[in-house]
Amino acid sequence: MNSNAFNRRVLIVDDEETIRDSFREILVPRRRRHSGIEQAGAELFGERGKPSRGLEVFDFELDEAADGQSAVELVRAAVDTGSPYAAIFVDVRMPGWDGLETVQHIRRFDKRAEIIFVTAYSDYSIEEIVGRAGANVGYHTKPFAPEEIRQIATKAVYDWNKTRSLEELIQIIAHLRADQAEVQSLLNNVLHQVTELISSKSALIATGSPETGYRKLIAIGALADEQLAAEHLQELPPIADGRIYQTETTIYLPLHKYNIIALFEGGRNQLNSDRLYMVQLFLEQAAQVVQNAELQEQLLRQEKLSAVGKAVSMIAHDLRSPLSGVISLVELMERTGFDQDELKRNFREIRTALNNAMEIVSDILDFTRQGQLSRNLISSQELLEEVQLSLADIFAQAGVTTEVTTAARFTFLGDNSKMRRVLINLTRNACEAFRASQSDRRIALCTDYEDGYGVFRVADNGPGISQSAREDLFVPFAGSEKHEGTGLGLAIAESFVQAHGGEIEYETGDGGTVFTIRIPADRAGDEH
Repeated sequence: MNSNAFNRRVLIVDDEETIRDSFREILVPRRRRHSGIEQAGAELFGERGKPSRGLEVFDFELDEAADGQSAVELVRAAVDTGSPYAAIFVDVRMPGWDGLETVQHIRRFDKRAEIIFVTAYSDYSIEEIVGRAGANVGYHTKPFAPEEIRQIATKAVYDWNKTRSLEELIQIIAHLRADQAEVQSLLNNVLHQVTELISSKSALIATGSPETGYRKLIAIGALADEQLAAEHLQELPPIADGRIYQTETTIYLPLHKYNIIALFEGGRNQLNSDRLYMVQLFLEQAAQVVQNAELQEQLLRQEKLSAVGKAVSMIAHDLRSPLSGVISLVELMERTGFDQDELKRNFREIRTALNNAMEIVSDILDFTRQGQLSRNLISSQELLEEVQLSLADIFAQAGVTTEVTTAARFTFLGDNSKMRRVLINLTRNACEAFRASQSDRRIALCTDYEDGYGVFRVADNGPGISQSAREDLFVPFAGSEKHEGTGLGLAIAESFVQAHGGEIEYETGDGGTVFTIRIPADRAGDEH
């Protein structure tokens, strides 16, 4: 049976044919079985205005059995084909297996069907029937009114379908990997449905033990009150072996370290056994959901710690290199005296090393702060000249030939320092991308103007970006191919460009890599 279909299947088990016919007439009236003929007759004889009986909520699908053995075979076949019965009416007194024996055999194949015993005699007490027949049983005495049977069948079918839907939902959520907030919302919703099913107005799920005390996880109704919840949690008895504890107003079901308390309104009966299994199922799956959430949070914490450790390790390593160079130069100066030419050269190298260290710190601050832009009118030509001047020493040390071309000039409102950092990061990455054996090293910086956008291009003739690095190219700390830097350069570049309302993209291959930046802009000299 389709899990989304509404199950209306009902089985009648009675050795008297007249009783079975009565059930059929009540649950599947003749007018429904012959509705097509009646409609044709009404049209033929002009009886359209003839009043008819009120329609039931839905049509039942009815099967019948004259004895217990036949009923069990029908139940087994229905379960095997995925079309179980939602409700089964069983006569208590029958030749061969009586009704109670029949239901005991039925329960071997179907523990979920709603069972309604129908009899004119009191051969068994209700307690004995419930004890031997298991969950989901009712009791109705003969004679019965048709409307009573219709109502009982309708309620049983609705209960079966609602329970199956809730059961499927509970089993689905047991496999979800959600955070604690999502788990709380989900369990709260399902807990409402469970308490409605067991006719309770208030319930909570708690964790703990009598020795350590209990802590409320979620609660609805009156038990959402902290003081009332604490009072009930303090009164819980030390129950072993997972047994159920009930009083006139409360029920306590322990399950491992997760527990549920259902608080009933005064004067209500204890929880009926036909709904007890649903509460137990909910508890089992709720425990699994909470455990999944806890495991996921632990995993996320470990991943975060691992990421932080990796980032700190990379930053410490990158800072150590320029700072070690500064210390070495200072020690050298102390030993060799104050030759002016050598002193100037050393100071220049110290300044370069400290600038590198400061850029690393700036990368980290820019990435974490995500600060606001300080917008001013920027000239594309002046910005390129600043970048070229800032990287002159790096170009010289790396043996890189640079070419700056201007296909078109433009101006735009933006943060000059941040856009300079973007171009510097891209250009420095290009310098670092060259192979050690590569002698011909060229980087081209270019500006252009296309369809309302100012364009910056940074191109190199290096080996290109590897396939493995392309997937995480703009992911922080993912630059496994970098030999220095924080691994934040491209992540910061993308962030800054997007903050300016622009976009960044790249093309790469064996012949090199080209990064293209597009920023909303005006041609140089145009009015704003």
